[in-house]
Order: sequence, then C-alpha cells, then structure tokens
Amino acid sequence: MTPDALEQAALAVGLGAARALPVAWMLPAFGGPHVPGQVRVALGLALAVLCLPVLTGQVPHAGPLVWILLLGREVAVGVTLGFVGSLVFRAAEMAGRLTDILRGANLAEVLNPTSDERTSPLGDVTLLLAVVIFLELGGLGHVAAALARSYEAVPVAASARPAGFAQAAGLAVAASAQMLEAALGLAAPALVALLLADLALGAVGRAAPQIPLYFVGMPLKALLGVGALLVAVGALDQTLTAGFRGWAGLLARAVEVWR
Repeated sequence: MTPDALEQAALAVGLGAARALPVAWMLPAFGGPHVPGQVRVALGLALAVLCLPVLTGQVPHAGPLVWILLLGREVAVGVTLGFVGSLVFRAAEMAGRLTDILRGANLAEVLNPTSDERTSPLGDVTLLLAVVIFLELGGLGHVAAALARSYEAVPVAASARPAGFAQAAGLAVAASAQMLEAALGLAAPALVALLLADLALGAVGRAAPQIPLYFVGMPLKALLGVGALLVAVGALDQTLTAGFRGWAGLLARAVEVWR
C-alpha cells in the first residue's frame, strides 16, 4: 500500500469512527459503563475498520473547517443511531426497575462505583437478559451490517441538511415514547401481581389491624416481584426477540432522517 493510500485509509477510518464511536459507546451490548472507555473507543474504531471497504472513496478533499463540520455531522448521525438502538435495552431495564420500585427493593439500591449510578437488581437482570438475547440473535453482526449500510445511505462526504437535526430530534422523542410503552408492557405481569398483593394486604389490614403488615408485607412483596418476573421470563424472551426483529427497522428510520 502506497503512503497516499495509507493516508486515505487512515482518514477514512477516522472520519468513519466519528459515527461508529457513539454507537459502540451507547449500546449496552458492547458493555456500557461497566467497560472502560478505552475499550469502547477501541470497539468503535474496530467497527470503522470493518466498514473501511464502504468508506474507501468517501474521504473528501477539503479544508479544516469543512472537516470540522463533517465530523460534527458524523457524530450527530452516530448519536442518533446509538440512542435509538439502545432504547430496546433501556425498555427491558426500565421494566425491571419498575418492578423493583413497586416491590420496595429500591430502598436497597446502592451506588455502583463503576458507573456512578444507583443499581436495580431486577433492572440489571432484565438488561442482561436483553443483551443475551441480542447476542444469540447475532446482534453484533447486525450492528456492523447496519452501520455499513448507513455509510452507503448517508456517505460521510454528503452535505448535511438542517431539517435532518429536527427530524432526528422528532424521531428520538417518538422512539422514547415507544420505549416507555414497551417497558410498561414488559413489566405488566409483575405490576398487576404486586397491585393485587397490595389490595389483598389492605383487605387483611382492615380485617385484622393488629397484624404488622409493614413487616409482613415488604418481604412478601419482594418475593412476589421476583417470582412474577421468573414466571414471565418466557414471555419476556419472546417479546424481546420480537422487539429485536423490529429493531432493525428503527435503525433504518434513524438513518433515513439524515438522507
């Protein structure tokens, strides 16, 4: 490889990494905040290298200002893809967090030193389940293929449209609403079981006020929430699998807003 070709390849990988890095950084399937930042940066660069055959020939001959604008546009495209792509995982995590809140386990949350965030036992379980299903379905390969297709649909040298930013914001809001709806649907069995438990405990409290319901009800609700989640694991598996099948369409929409 000649020095000029090597330089062009390095520029192509660098410009492509501006789009790939946010995807690797934001998708929980790549480890999320539990993985050091250097590793996630390396994963983003590896994705850009995999897309090098598509990126070849897309590097423009332009001045520093145009390069800065191109890098900014590529980062915006990558953030859109990463945010929209992470929502299916966040929906699964939120379903577990909602269950933890209603069963009272949020009182036992502690600060995770690796992410500086409060942990949710069932939230971590449902997020891990989503990641495992994603990997079983060959999700990493789908991410690399979707990223390569995004470079074909929206070349790095293409001019940015001002309307693309507004459409990307609208897509983010609509996708977030779908995430909330999906989280409530995934958590519905456990939420209904815990609501019925509250009603039953309230009836027992009215019939026998001398029973210390607080000390009896808290462990019962904690066990009921875990039991309801375990019973619903099969349904969660099917729902998340179906959700990942529609996930590719959501990524396609995220690319379309920038065309």
